[in-house]
Amino acid sequence: MTGLMGPSILARVVAVALLMALAVRVVDAQSTGTAPAPALPDLGTSAAGTSAPPAAVMPADAAQTIDLAAALRLAGLNNLDLALVRAAQSSAQAVNDAATMQFFPWLSAGASYSQHSGATTEVGELVEENSQLAARGAALNEQVRLGDAILEKLAARQRARAAGYDVEASRNDTAFAAASAYFDLVNAVATTEIAAEAVRISQQYEDELERAYQAGLTNRSEVLRISVQTQRYRVTQRQAQAMVRSQSAALATLLRLDPAADLQPTERIVNPPTLVEVDIPVQTLIQQALAYRPEAKSSQATIAAMDKDRVAAKFGPLIPSLTGQAALSQLRGGQDDVLRGYWTAHDYIVALNWRFGPGGLFDFSRIEAANSALQTARLRAEKIHDDIAEQVVQAYEAARASLDQMRLARHAVELADQSLTLSRQRREFGVYAVLEIIQAQQDLTQSRSDYAQALTQYAKAQYALARATARIGAP
Repeated sequence: MTGLMGPSILARVVAVALLMALAVRVVDAQSTGTAPAPALPDLGTSAAGTSAPPAAVMPADAAQTIDLAAALRLAGLNNLDLALVRAAQSSAQAVNDAATMQFFPWLSAGASYSQHSGATTEVGELVEENSQLAARGAALNEQVRLGDAILEKLAARQRARAAGYDVEASRNDTAFAAASAYFDLVNAVATTEIAAEAVRISQQYEDELERAYQAGLTNRSEVLRISVQTQRYRVTQRQAQAMVRSQSAALATLLRLDPAADLQPTERIVNPPTLVEVDIPVQTLIQQALAYRPEAKSSQATIAAMDKDRVAAKFGPLIPSLTGQAALSQLRGGQDDVLRGYWTAHDYIVALNWRFGPGGLFDFSRIEAANSALQTARLRAEKIHDDIAEQVVQAYEAARASLDQMRLARHAVELADQSLTLSRQRREFGVYAVLEIIQAQQDLTQSRSDYAQALTQYAKAQYALARATARIGAP
């Protein structure tokens, strides 16, 4: 059996190991910022240059390629949650504009006609009268509760600011969700290609054992054992193909695209960016997050608006309401059927008044409600601060752990590759067992899958940390 199949399989395994080592060096250079991110080698390409079976079951003309930048851009345009927050911002801005408009007077215009016939009184005496009166005119009116109007305008401005920060926070959440969905899709593709490569190698090994069995150099049990392993790899490959379609549908739904579209990422393995260095002290990151997170700024603006409401409830009624009117009218009338010409009249009214009771002075329930709302806003702000600090710590530790796992998984790939190489060499000398080679190949396949998963988790952890520290953005 020596030399029957060892050199060809060994050459292919060594070539795959070299490709994996090249990917490791490229990812290390990208994570440290020392080199650009070139296109990574195709994990589904064999040493002889032949391609593995396609990972997707969709026809090629139905596939649509997408990269991370495009996913982030589409998420910012089409996401429903972001659209809802933007609608809320438009509503808050409209309320702010309405608070400004209440300071401006309004114009009223109209005409009237009245006719009277029959009895009337004239110095206590009933007389018969037939008169008519026609009027036309316009008036400029102003009626403002000055105290409430001024403070409500200030509160509306703060609420508009808070709505703007809410949009920014939703944009960050959407970018994180889009990046995570894209990385999951890339990882599914990488898993598919790793499984396809495992099927290819196992199938070749099975074919060579079958030829050895036909030549009487091995027994049937060894052929059946490797056949079972090949079928297991095929099952894993099919599961990975289904996962690609599932992740593609999830990303398409998030981006408001057709869920039936076959999205194919431009990357074949996740190339994690370094958005936040993990050697920065966590306390520094927490302070930066509390200073720059839009959620914290939104809560501050909300507290400012509630404080204006409190001042309006307590001191607004002390400022009088202003009522003003400037009217121009023309009157025409007379007795019987005789109508005289139009007579012009001018009327001017200016009044100041204070309101007592509900909505005015001594409305203690309104003051208590405003104080309660302000206290609630402050408590919510404290909770937001606690949540932000917790998110930073969790994302920071997740990023550090993912970085360590990525390095350990990479080392596991190297060890598994060495183990399979040694098993192949032992086979050439006739000191081997089929089970040993199967186990070594399983370890290599699992290690490659773990490494691809570790790359994905680190990339997602980097985006989670960037979101938690208000640094998220396109790489």
